[in-house]
Amino acid sequence: MKEKPAPALIVMLSGTLLIFSLIKCTPPADRSKTEKQEEELAMTDFDGFPDFGRMLSPTDFKDSFPDKEVFRLSQDYPDQAPGDDQIPAFFNIPFDNKERWKEWILAVRDYCFEGMIDVDFVPQKNDLRDWYHMPWLHYGPLASEGFHGLAKEAQINPYQLSPNQTSGGQTYAIGFYNSFAGHVLYQMWKDPKAPDPYVTQGPNGGFPHGTVIFKLLFTDLDESQVDYLVDPFEWFAYLSPSWEDATNRKITKAHLIQMDLMVRDTAADKYGTGWIFGTFCYNGKINNGKPMKDRVMNLVPVGIQFGNDPDYTTNWINPYPAMKTMINDTLKQTYINPDPDLPPQHLGWGGRLDGPVDLNTSSCMSCHATGEFPQIAPLVPKEAFIGDTLPNGSLKYLTQTNNPAWKKYYQNLRCATAYSGEEATSTDFSLQVSLALQYFWDWNNATLSGYYASQYAKPIHPVRRGGD
Repeated sequence: MKEKPAPALIVMLSGTLLIFSLIKCTPPADRSKTEKQEEELAMTDFDGFPDFGRMLSPTDFKDSFPDKEVFRLSQDYPDQAPGDDQIPAFFNIPFDNKERWKEWILAVRDYCFEGMIDVDFVPQKNDLRDWYHMPWLHYGPLASEGFHGLAKEAQINPYQLSPNQTSGGQTYAIGFYNSFAGHVLYQMWKDPKAPDPYVTQGPNGGFPHGTVIFKLLFTDLDESQVDYLVDPFEWFAYLSPSWEDATNRKITKAHLIQMDLMVRDTAADKYGTGWIFGTFCYNGKINNGKPMKDRVMNLVPVGIQFGNDPDYTTNWINPYPAMKTMINDTLKQTYINPDPDLPPQHLGWGGRLDGPVDLNTSSCMSCHATGEFPQIAPLVPKEAFIGDTLPNGSLKYLTQTNNPAWKKYYQNLRCATAYSGEEATSTDFSLQVSLALQYFWDWNNATLSGYYASQYAKPIHPVRRGGD
């Protein structure tokens, strides 16, 4: 047991340490006895975590897709940390060299894609490199689906991606963790009944040097609203018809829109973060005859970020729709790609790195820095939604950027440090770790059919990209 537990989060039950997420104060909806029995059955055999949460029935799947396999969670997490000889070669490229950052991000992409493209991103079939998935994303209204493990992640606002995008959309995503990160997942989840949230908390915990995490993000929008989604890389998926509808899922095609990556490199410690983020945007206009499996190579680098440039406080955003990418060359810890192959990007506040499906009032680094358990801090503070708007409803100018919460959001937070201090434990910039821990304890609370007073002590902010 750790010497200094997070206050009001720890209770003892039958000698087992239980750490409870501060869930919403409204009780969960009543479920049928059959549903409860199915969940309990799924979790009584801890030989493995459930693979996904939403899918056609087994009979319907076999009848409609006799030649397809359902998604399987890559969860054979390594019980030994990889040696230094496994650190990727691209760590020798100076990411913070403005002349070489693009070389760096393309090398990271190649590392992530080696052995994955030919097996349609099924880690268990990759003979070149081991990759792992995050457990527990099968649970709750945003649960992963059964074709490719895509979990519901964020709402897309009208005009966010294109001038022709008059309606909103959704984002679904799947994340992959290399062996350095996979060993951290082993340490956290080696006892599936009692995950250890301190594994990613400093000074002794956190993801190690050599960690690489990447995520593929898909949308239900297509080229009719987003012109650069022509010749898409697409997957069958079991998605809800709208962001608001969490239950009535149907089979549809999901189109690759974005790729995100995170790299833990001690060379980034001098910037006060220890992480480098990178983002890509899909552009089918450069497809040039590629077959479906190779169309992931149509992902164009947006840029990288290794800090929040806290000294840059000029208040401006690029409103939706972005007609051109407004590159801010005064930023020292964000580099943006000027290549014409990159579709116009709104980027984040002040021109900091942000992906196409992310909010133009945030940044990759600031959003992920809030990752903690329980998720006390909002992923995006309320000040990001207050300001003057355009006739199309999108923000053109923020009016609350002098508030302390906003200034804190754009400071550089050291890796493995909780955003909310001693009230929470850090998930070391991983929002999926925060989600997984929250979902586990939500399920555990529902199984116990009771609540603890500490759950009502503070609000909780759902871990959801694009939400306040």
